[in-house]
Order: sequence, then C-alpha cells, then structure tokens
Amino acid sequence: MLTIYRRRKTECLMRKNMRFKEWSEMIGRRIRAHRKSAGLSLEQLSLLSGAAVPTLSIVERGKRDVKLSTLVSLADALRVDLPDLFTVNGTEDPLLGSVKGAEGHDKEND
Repeated sequence: MLTIYRRRKTECLMRKNMRFKEWSEMIGRRIRAHRKSAGLSLEQLSLLSGAAVPTLSIVERGKRDVKLSTLVSLADALRVDLPDLFTVNGTEDPLLGSVKGAEGHDKEND
C-alpha cells in the first residue's frame, strides 16, 4: 500500500512540475512577443522594468518561474495589462481555460 501511495505521489509531482514548466515557457514566449512588438531590446526592457538582463533572458526562455511582482513590472514596462501576458489576442489559452474579465466572469459568455 505504501509503495502505491509513493508511486502516485511521485506521478502527481511529476505532472505538477510539467505544468509549471509549460506555464514558464508560455509566459516567457508572451513576454518576448510583447517586447519585440514594442520594439524593445532586453536592455531597454531591463531599464523600464527594473529586472536584470540575464534574468529577462532566462525568463523569456522559460527557464525560470517569475514572481507576480516581476510580472506586474514587466506588464507595466511593456504597457500591457497583466492578463495579456497569459493570452494571445484575448483568446482562450489551453493552459488557462477561459479568459476571465476584470469582473470575474468569462469573456466568452458576454
């Protein structure tokens, strides 16, 4: 019984780690896309956001999880709303499900 529990716990942790990896990569791609769309270099985004260039590079490659405070700073520097770092043109993301509006209801039901 203990062996089954340990195996299930290990499988659950592996799925959780894969999910975090997917999120990190997705957020990194979105940050890079918004940065390039704004015509900013890593150095310029660093100056605007306060995040170090090496940190930004690692984040854009999805190799590091990002603190919420850093995401807020990056969104401000990129002049986008925070949810824009999680969506593409306001559409649903397979990792996130439906996009929630500011009022907490689904946009797709509006």
